[in-house]
Amino acid sequence: MAQQFLLRGSSLEQLALEATELYGANARIVRAERVLDAGVAGFLGRRHLEVTVQVPDGAAGPAGSVSAPVHVLAGRTGIAALLESADTTEDDVNRTTGSRAETHRPSEPVSTESGSFAELLARLGGDVRPGLVPAPLSRPGELVLVMGLEETARDVTGSMARQAPSDVGAWALYSAGGVHLGGRPHMDGWWDAARARAHAVDEGSAILAACTPGAVHDGLPHLETAAVLGADQVWLVVDARHKPDDTSEWVDRVRARMAVDALAVIGAGETRSAATVNQLRIPIGWLDGLPAPRTVL
Repeated sequence: MAQQFLLRGSSLEQLALEATELYGANARIVRAERVLDAGVAGFLGRRHLEVTVQVPDGAAGPAGSVSAPVHVLAGRTGIAALLESADTTEDDVNRTTGSRAETHRPSEPVSTESGSFAELLARLGGDVRPGLVPAPLSRPGELVLVMGLEETARDVTGSMARQAPSDVGAWALYSAGGVHLGGRPHMDGWWDAARARAHAVDEGSAILAACTPGAVHDGLPHLETAAVLGADQVWLVVDARHKPDDTSEWVDRVRARMAVDALAVIGAGETRSAATVNQLRIPIGWLDGLPAPRTVL
């Protein structure tokens, strides 16, 4: 069975980083609760977060870690929304009772058995998994496909290559489908991808391939070419300035043909409705040319 550990901190981002440092990349936050300390005679209590971290078998935790019951949540979005729901419930109680004692009681966790919890998960989307912000794969020979409409993938792959961590070897840049990068090799099928992988292994690099499925009104003519490349990881470039229905139309068609691992969002800083990309229920890993700070906007 997996192990569970309890961590305390001030923010989900801080606790996610701490969980990774303590338990490794496979650690998952599966429960979160906002708690108010008792303080002195009910006053001056401090609010903090308590999260349950689930660690797969074989991953050791620190000595003296405290186990906690597992409340399974659907994703980082679900955890944040659950905390907000708990705050709202506590505020409603405070307004109704006007009780000083009630104001400083620790908030109660929302039961996973309740109908409201199930409805919350349904609204948030059960296919979004908990975890840390996605990052491009970087082991030698791995193929990362970055796909977007028109030329958007070209800029994103360039920014990914420029922002590579110091412990990651250089990526080999390729193009595929309807995208052509001047001076870079192009992949048009499985054999091209196989040769590119073999060369990348020899060079000790991973592959970043910019691709477009083609125009939506033409039926995404390059989508099949992209699918047969057999990428190890697929990123979709979505423009936060576009209408959600227009974006979901082509994204859903891509997802029907291949598994999609992450989003690279562009234009988020130029619109007030950037959070609509969360409706796609795909974790965000890249945001306006930089690694994303969290998986949702």
